[in-house]
Amino acid sequence: MSGFEPMLLAWTIGLLIPALCTPLFAHWLRGRGQVDRPDERRIHQGEVPRGGGLMLAAGLIAGLLVIAPWDAVEGSRWIACLLMIVALSALGAIDDMHGLDVAARILAQLAIACGMLLAWDGVGIIHLGADWYWSQAWVLSGLALIAILWLINLHNFMDGSDGLATQQAIVSGLAYAAIFSSNGYELEFMVASLLVAVGCGFLIWNRPRARIFLGDSGSLLIGGVIAWLALRALQTQSASLALCVLISSVFVIDATATLLARLWRGERWYTPHRSHAYQRLVDSGWSHAKVLVVYAGLNLGLVLPVFALAAVHRPIDLALSLGVVVVLLIGWMRIQSVYNGE
Repeated sequence: MSGFEPMLLAWTIGLLIPALCTPLFAHWLRGRGQVDRPDERRIHQGEVPRGGGLMLAAGLIAGLLVIAPWDAVEGSRWIACLLMIVALSALGAIDDMHGLDVAARILAQLAIACGMLLAWDGVGIIHLGADWYWSQAWVLSGLALIAILWLINLHNFMDGSDGLATQQAIVSGLAYAAIFSSNGYELEFMVASLLVAVGCGFLIWNRPRARIFLGDSGSLLIGGVIAWLALRALQTQSASLALCVLISSVFVIDATATLLARLWRGERWYTPHRSHAYQRLVDSGWSHAKVLVVYAGLNLGLVLPVFALAAVHRPIDLALSLGVVVVLLIGWMRIQSVYNGE
């Protein structure tokens, strides 16, 4: 690493930008009418400014610039990372301000995902978990492209309750920071740790009752950054696929199971709905605060402890990850059945 003092300064800046600037930014957003209003998908009450994710982007960019290397070769990788952050947040901001149709959103996300794979040389071999490896470059790169798109969108789908996506960013950042710190990858470690810092700074204003929402500028950014961290963990073999799935399992299970259930029922997957487990809980009378506590509790009480165990005992990481997935899937099914009166 480049030394503790520059990193501490970067974390401090990353924390303070969203913590101190978000109220003024929220006031500006409200003044220009960029607010969310309750509808068939949104489960909040009243008008709330939308687009706070730009504060996360500002914190990430400022933090990375503080500690960016002057070396031309290494610096180019930092520049590529900064451009990725700008592209993700800009796409989300445009959608927040003007609204984009599904086709335009997907095409733009596809371009960003392809840029990630091209800038970091695709995927040649991955560690699936336990002692299993897979080495078909074209197939893996194609699957990686789909996975990046899904991670970007599922974080957008799950950003519907106060503080929910922000806490997931913090938890995921913590896990990937631990992975890259132990394996000596400075850029990846700084992005992951800064994601924790900016998430903590923004959560002050995004927790129940939220005074500002992430908007697409935040949810697409969080999903894209987590997808990039997973990609780099797999490319460098710093973590197995099982471990990467485990880190995001609380969101992945809710979003993926909900999508598959809607497709099974013949619904249009891209239309507004209230079928996610967290939406069912709120519609059943749970407060946003209680939902946040439950999801954060699953992450802190289940996912992160199992992650720590799996990281130490690599031969059983696949079994441990599958165990958590099964537990979360049973929980999702239970919530759905109770909501439907079954």
